[in-house]
Amino acid sequence: MDEAYAWLQQALSDRAAAERLSGDENGVQWCHAIAKYQQTVEKAVKAIVVALHISVGYQHGVGHFVDVLIRLPRRPGNRDIANNLSRWLDTNTRTAIRSLDILAPRRPAPGQPHQRNTEYPFQDPHDRWTYPAARGVFSSAEIKQFRDLAHRIARVAEQVISAIRRAPR
Repeated sequence: MDEAYAWLQQALSDRAAAERLSGDENGVQWCHAIAKYQQTVEKAVKAIVVALHISVGYQHGVGHFVDVLIRLPRRPGNRDIANNLSRWLDTNTRTAIRSLDILAPRRPAPGQPHQRNTEYPFQDPHDRWTYPAARGVFSSAEIKQFRDLAHRIARVAEQVISAIRRAPR
């Protein structure tokens, strides 16, 4: 098994875990589902990046990798892949990825409130403390949006990795 395929397999495992968590009718596990959907997208994007022989490092956000992928130089050996990546990673998809990335926990700047995230307590718009598993913190619409995104990006990763493997060397 190569590294790109290993990243992809882990992304698919994260997606399967998210599916189990997203079925919670009370919504108290949706924070965990969204965290797993974020990890699905992150690892699927990294699988593509690794398949293109670009180092991924250990950071969690993927916005910069998406920027690299849509600006991939068009060469005779990768023109179709680069064009497809630009099409698949359209403006709406990039916006959805950024929306999902924002939910990964981050330390706030000094004096700033803790923002809504999928793991740690945070402050609501009225500066009251709450937590990701509280009812109403995440909506069923967000679950659907991030589920659809995770499925789409995982599918794209499978297609791109397959195309890269078939490409002449």
